[in-house]
Parts: sequence; C-alpha cells; structure tokens
Amino acid sequence: MTIYAATVLHEIGIPIYKRFKKGKERPIEPLIAAILGLANEIGLGDIAHASFERAGLIVLRGMYERKLLLSLLVDKVSHQSYVKGAYLLTKIEKNIDSLPDYVTDEIIAKTKDIVDSYFGLLDQIPNIFDQAFISAAEKFGPMFYGSLLIMLYRELGEDPLLTFIKDPRKFVKTLDDLIGVEATNQFFISFAKHICELYPEICIKIELRDIKTFIHKILSKTRKHGRRESIIIFRELLEEGIDAIIHKNI
Repeated sequence: MTIYAATVLHEIGIPIYKRFKKGKERPIEPLIAAILGLANEIGLGDIAHASFERAGLIVLRGMYERKLLLSLLVDKVSHQSYVKGAYLLTKIEKNIDSLPDYVTDEIIAKTKDIVDSYFGLLDQIPNIFDQAFISAAEKFGPMFYGSLLIMLYRELGEDPLLTFIKDPRKFVKTLDDLIGVEATNQFFISFAKHICELYPEICIKIELRDIKTFIHKILSKTRKHGRRESIIIFRELLEEGIDAIIHKNI
C-alpha cells in the first residue's frame, strides 16, 4: 500500500498541513470539504473513504478533538491504510491538545512537526492483523474461516477488518450476533495470542501477560461504552503496539 499524501485540516475546511510523498502537490482540501459538506447536507454523516480510478481517499476524524480531520491519499483503500491513518492521527491529536474554531500558527507548527516526523515511518508498519485474523478463525474449524468471512461481509458490507479498525464496537457486536458472546471472546483471545506470536514486542509494550483477562476487559469496555470511547480504546492500543514495532526497527 502506497501513501501519496497526508492532509490535516479543520472540519470546516481550513487546511492545517499537507505532506506529499512524491509527485506534484495537488489541492486536496477542497475535495474533502466538498464531500463532507455534501454528505452532511443530505444526512449521510462523515465520509469514511472514497475510491477513484487512480487512487483512494480515506478520511479519519479525531476522537479526542472532533474538529480535527486527517485524510490519506493512497493507491488503494484498505484496512492497512486505516491502521496507518489512525496511528498518525492519534499522534497529531496528542500533540496539539485542542483545536479551537480557528487555526493558529502554533497548531500548524505542532502538526507539521508530527507529520514530518512520522510520515516516513508509516511504511514500516506491517500488516498486523491479517494473518492473526485468519489463524484465529481457523481455530474454530477448517470451514469456519470461509463461512465467517461470508457472514461478516454480508452483515458489514465491506472488508471485516476495515470495520474492525474504523468501528471496533460495531465489529464486536456484529460478531456477538453471529456466533455468540462467548465464541467472540474466544475468537479475540486467539486473535491476540497470534498477534503476540507474530509481534512479541507489542505484547511486551502493553505489558500483556494474561491475555485472557486482558481481552475480557477490553471486550467488556467495548460492549459497554459508545462508539467514540471504543475507538479511543482501540487507537490507544494501536499506537502503543505500532510504537513498539517502529522502535524495534529503528
């Protein structure tokens, strides 16, 4: 997956900072603002992503600071592009603290510092979830993986891992409805174990010693809290895990 550009902007369309990887810089902000405005006008809510003939665009909204938006121009929309976007956006949010109804020079400088520091590191983020997801599903039986994917695609209308990263609460609740709460718990325990096997530095970073207890705690919070709180929990864990991977590779 190739990231062509990262654009940070205020939800009203004011640009904050833009970073292109290669090629001629293009004004992406008017496109994002126009799509957001149209979606809100006809009651569709936020844009999640859009696919074009030559590229894809994903847009993520801040969870700590709702007025902050990050878009990535990528070669193809995928759950991996969302992982990288969520990681970068979390770093930006924590650095700027809060965003008023206008953009200050200080916010621009802080955003530039974070984007310039992490943009080149995004390519080092591996596809953390694919193999672990497959291995966890196959634990339930040789036919389970294929049938589970079909059921999830039917219910979610997209790559299940895309929903998992965008809206973990929706993913968990959909899985609860399809296979039951206890089976969902067992699935995520196996999922986490495989991630620890593939990337032990992640589990060391988040001090994950008792996987079963940890997963039960996270799933309990996810089921109990609203969408925003669940996304914050997930993005915090994602940030810690990716920090561990990047630190190992530096």
